[in-house]
Amino acid sequence: MNRVTAILGTKYPIIQGAMQYVANGKLAAAVSEAGGLGVVAAGGISSEQLITEINIVRKLTQKQFAINLNLQYKNVPELVKTVIEQGIKIINHYWSRYTQILHGRS
Repeated sequence: MNRVTAILGTKYPIIQGAMQYVANGKLAAAVSEAGGLGVVAAGGISSEQLITEINIVRKLTQKQFAINLNLQYKNVPELVKTVIEQGIKIINHYWSRYTQILHGRS
């Protein structure tokens, strides 16, 4: 065990990439079961869809997993509320300068 695995509650210091539309509940559960930190990508989905993905992970594993929030979407406040209500302990996020420029916010 090292500091990363101690903090994340994983066997290995591996964090799955949060690939939008690919990093779903099944993939996150498989990574977590294998000893890494599985990540469900919440970008571009609704709160209801996120709850479905969280439930899939919980059905397939009892191990720690994370939710990735892509901050460019307008429903992020709703997703944050869902993540908190669902008791998710680890959240990571994405936001880039390129995204700000693309959407006219510099």
